[in-house]
Amino acid sequence: MTDQARPGEPLRVEPETTALRDLRTVMLDFGLTLGRRMNLHSTDLSAIEHLAFSPLPLGPGDLATRLGISPAATTELVDRLERAGHVERRRDLADRRRIRLQPTQSAVREVHQHLRPLIAAFDGLAAEMTPADRSAVLRYLTGATAIYQQWAADDPDPPSTGP
Repeated sequence: MTDQARPGEPLRVEPETTALRDLRTVMLDFGLTLGRRMNLHSTDLSAIEHLAFSPLPLGPGDLATRLGISPAATTELVDRLERAGHVERRRDLADRRRIRLQPTQSAVREVHQHLRPLIAAFDGLAAEMTPADRSAVLRYLTGATAIYQQWAADDPDPPSTGP
């Protein structure tokens, strides 16, 4: 930040921070558009993203926590995604009492179909950059991701999945 704002004055931020904010706004719009194209509510699309990109398998309780919704709402969401052919419930092989949620291959293919042109455009943009520029962009985005993760981890009031 170039300086601290006084009460009532707008924050002054670096141009890169403004560009990151603009990118985040456009990415939210992108998520809504992708959801419309796939006939999914934004929460449904967020659920699929969490399931697809989680390093560990998620159960319904894990998904409820990540989405900040109640277990009952999560059951309804998973039922809806399962009926649409986007998610499968599977027994955990290590603990047969647990259920794991997994995006279906057809859901993954559909997402890839929608994203393929976008990914190709981003790859083309990166290919036009010098190695030094690419390294700087990667360093900035990786750092920004870490800052977002730390900020979220420090949440004094995490979402409740309540009754």
